[in-house]
Amino acid sequence: MARWVHAARGAAALTAMAWVCMLGFPLRTAAAELKIGIVNMNRAINTSEAGERSKKILLATKSQKENELKAKEAQFRKLVEDSRTNMMLSDAAKQQKEKELRDKESDLRQEVQSAQHDLQDQERKLTDSIFTELKAVVGLVAKEKHFDLVLEQAASQVVLFSQFKMDDITDEVVDRYNKIQAKKP
Repeated sequence: MARWVHAARGAAALTAMAWVCMLGFPLRTAAAELKIGIVNMNRAINTSEAGERSKKILLATKSQKENELKAKEAQFRKLVEDSRTNMMLSDAAKQQKEKELRDKESDLRQEVQSAQHDLQDQERKLTDSIFTELKAVVGLVAKEKHFDLVLEQAASQVVLFSQFKMDDITDEVVDRYNKIQAKKP
């Protein structure tokens, strides 16, 4: 479902981390360690129960639209075949029929593009909704576990070296999110 990684969000996280380090994140003693967490938001979205439901909705919608478009394509192909086998048409009628077929083919292509666009919009809306809710859960888990900073995994992979340990809290975030969603009416 969520096949995109928010590069801007990753860049923002890196920028925030750089500012924190440059401004001397609340100065710590040598014994105290900066606690950093990472979350794979794509995996969280895809493995959450809401993400699974969204995938099913999208697949059902896609399947339904594909069946509709296949039926229209079959009708179009039948019209093309009928046009080719009809020898009784005058030249003017043939030209008119060819124009009608080109128009129908163009309409069918536009309908396919529109269906793809609609599916992408629906996926984006569902994903954005889950992403927003997961972000709030990341904040809850981070506060409870006393993390100083939580990065999206893609952003953490941009960090080529860190003396700090980064704990993956993705599974914990997904579990908490599923529990919160289960309590909703």
